[in-house]
Amino acid sequence: MRADLHTHTNNSDGVLSVREAVALAKERGLDVLAITDHDVLKGALEAENFSSRELKIIVGLELSTDYHDESVHILGYFRSGFGLEGFDAFLSEQRENRIKRAHKIKAKLLEHFNIDLDMDFVKDVSSVTRGTIAREIIRQGYPYTPEEIFGKMIGNGCPAYLPSTKMDPRTGIEMIHAYGGLAVLAHPVLLQHSNPEEIIAFGIDGIEAVYPANKPGDEEKIRGLAERYGLFVTGGSDFHAFGDTKHGELGAFGISGRDLEIFLNKLGVER
Repeated sequence: MRADLHTHTNNSDGVLSVREAVALAKERGLDVLAITDHDVLKGALEAENFSSRELKIIVGLELSTDYHDESVHILGYFRSGFGLEGFDAFLSEQRENRIKRAHKIKAKLLEHFNIDLDMDFVKDVSSVTRGTIAREIIRQGYPYTPEEIFGKMIGNGCPAYLPSTKMDPRTGIEMIHAYGGLAVLAHPVLLQHSNPEEIIAFGIDGIEAVYPANKPGDEEKIRGLAERYGLFVTGGSDFHAFGDTKHGELGAFGISGRDLEIFLNKLGVER
């Protein structure tokens, strides 16, 4: 069995609809797929309706938190979508903050780069991220690549950058646990100012060991952390769009075998 446990749809900053993502996962021979949109459960709850013996759908999300002035993402996984209404209501405030941030980024883009974005697109996206904004810059005709947009405009430390949230990781982890979920530290290789062990101490259950941005030796180090702290490991492509050099293709990264068995057992999901 193979699983991709980190994917995005057009409910946040992915390009595929839920139906398209599920169809692609089947086409690529996956057995388990988790939809983990940013700060929104809508896509994952929709995808759960397509869960079958052929392809098991895991309800998830990628929660944005802030620690040491950098984004720390926590993946939350749930046995089912039942009883998550309160969590989604909590997340609605996060999404409102993302819209406010998008308008502030628009002002900075105009000030520093003479990019005057039409903001109508925020009405059609459940959770607006920097990836959403980057794609809109390109879609609206500005001659930049995603790498240029993140590297010079809206990436950490750039003139139009603003953090997405002030929620701390401990609060995010506690919220996931309060609704019966498992909390996983996403892509620890991307952390620049925070030690993964500090985040683990807040109550993390697992850690993402398989990830497109890993360099040689990174997976081994992360698995070592998992063993040291009694965590399970996960993995995924972080799929957003085809040909995206920052993330992976759906199904190209993930876990299988014993890793997947342990994850499903921890979650209480049968296969």
